Amino acid sequence: MKKNKRKSYIIPLKIEKRVHSPFSDIVKIKTKSNGQGVIKAFLVFGIIAIQMLLFILLHSAFMLSFKWTALITFILSLITCIYALSSNKNSQSKAVWIIFLLLFFPVAYIFYLVSDERLLMVGARRKFLKTFNSSKDLLKPDLKEIQNKNILNDCTYLYNAGGFLPFNDTKAEYFSSGSSFFDDVIEKIKNAKKFIFIEFFIVADGVLLERILSVLKGRAKNGVDIRIIYDDMGSHRVLKRKTKKMIRRAGIKLKPFNKVLPFFSASLNYRDHRKIIVVDGECAYTGGCNLADEYINVKRMHGYWKDSGIRIDGKGVNSFTLMFLRQWEFLVGSKEDYSLFLSQNTKVVGQSIFVPYADGLDYKENIAKGVYENMIASAKQKIYIMTPYFIVDDYISNMLKVKAMSGVDVRIIIPELPDKAFVYGVTRNNAEKLLSFGVKVYLMKNSFVHSKILLTENSLAIGSVNMDLRSFYQQFECGVFTDDESVLEKVTKDFENTILDSQLITEKNKLRNHLIYRAFAGVMQIFAPFM
Repeated sequence: MKKNKRKSYIIPLKIEKRVHSPFSDIVKIKTKSNGQGVIKAFLVFGIIAIQMLLFILLHSAFMLSFKWTALITFILSLITCIYALSSNKNSQSKAVWIIFLLLFFPVAYIFYLVSDERLLMVGARRKFLKTFNSSKDLLKPDLKEIQNKNILNDCTYLYNAGGFLPFNDTKAEYFSSGSSFFDDVIEKIKNAKKFIFIEFFIVADGVLLERILSVLKGRAKNGVDIRIIYDDMGSHRVLKRKTKKMIRRAGIKLKPFNKVLPFFSASLNYRDHRKIIVVDGECAYTGGCNLADEYINVKRMHGYWKDSGIRIDGKGVNSFTLMFLRQWEFLVGSKEDYSLFLSQNTKVVGQSIFVPYADGLDYKENIAKGVYENMIASAKQKIYIMTPYFIVDDYISNMLKVKAMSGVDVRIIIPELPDKAFVYGVTRNNAEKLLSFGVKVYLMKNSFVHSKILLTENSLAIGSVNMDLRSFYQQFECGVFTDDESVLEKVTKDFENTILDSQLITEKNKLRNHLIYRAFAGVMQIFAPFM
């Protein structure tokens, strides 16, 4: 067989010429907030706090009444520590929990047990497994051959970890901004004839939602099956009740994921962070964008909002259709005939590999983290990361250090403007720790970077997955893994343009030079597993 030579797209180490960017002069715009949403949030979490306080008081009273209770609870906490060490939690999370269990042993073991996914998600996982097994044989690998042997291990991992199939006969279009992403989405849904599936962490009232709903209403009148899943935590302050009623009145099916209720439950921490749009089974979208105005820069809260996304066309779209329908069936509880929605699209011909994948507590493995680890481990020339948050465990951090010291070009782009000050402090601290090992870290000026991209010389992972522990362990995520040269080239070009409008962090200008910052970041690092 003739050896397939692939291009390698490497950004030159020295960029002499700088071009003016439209993002240079950014003014923060104060936007209106949903007052009812704020009140609801305070009420819900206030009631939960009262429940927790009453529980602690009752438990304390019980301990005072029975002298052996303290010893028993201490023994139970020690047993729980051993149980925690045997879990698949990351090492940082285990350390925090063990400290908590030993310091607050009278009640801590109860809080751990009611928050442990091995116990908490037993019923949910059993329900999802039933849904998954009923649909796992609907897709067959549409694959001629994986010509790029550099990604064979990645594809094998995705299949073994979650049953995700690699596809040829699929093509893609990359979008380097939220506005171009949603412009394309709107054009596609205008022509929908069968169904439109939408799943987002945030669905918010505003200009963007009005534009999309104006099209969806028309499609619903023409009999198109339209379904929307939104995360109730992500949308609770920004999606009004009257908007939800209007959507349902228009004939659009609307379903919240994990409703925020005023009852103490650690399951409130598990969120649907996926970003999926499927149109007629012919095309599917994913990326960093949520359905809200800041993603198209109509509303600016943290300077220019830098985001990205991808559209795939062809046989690989069926994987996203299944992801959505499985989640829908899980939430609604009614059985779906999946075969009605799977496309037999034969118009797209291609040789590149596309593997759409999902992650979440419904899978045994931490799939998204595994994808990133495999890509970093196999990279020989470059590793480019664009992420809003950089909160990783020691394993990934050490891998990046080793790669950089081995001569691999490792670059990380993070925001200059934070959306969450505490999280940003840990992000900067973690990224700056890598500087002395040869990793190059950039701040995109006057901007908040929300893109979620990992790029090597051979492959790309793009989707909803942040480079942080929440995405790796606690949230429902999705993405696309591909080796498509055209897409890799466009993403590389986007990196080039973004770096031109970014500042390189050096040993001289890093925040870690300041003692107060290091102390603050060190304290906040303790809570990193929960950020």
